[in-house]
Amino acid sequence: MKEVKKEQSYEASIERLEEIVALLEGGSLPLEESLRLFEEGTRLAGYCNTCLTQAEARITELSKLEHTEDTHAEF
Repeated sequence: MKEVKKEQSYEASIERLEEIVALLEGGSLPLEESLRLFEEGTRLAGYCNTCLTQAEARITELSKLEHTEDTHAEF
């Protein structure tokens, strides 16, 4: 199973995932190609989910820092 390229951006991964979905929905691919694309799509979806989870964690942390700074500024 291939890994998602480390340098691949979230946006590039989403774009490729959309291409894969379109190809699979077309229904004209041989079974082996469909399975290969499904596998690639599954990896990309996991990578994108990880990116979003990390972004959410960063936003949460930044929000906490901002709230802490606002609280200290009031004194």
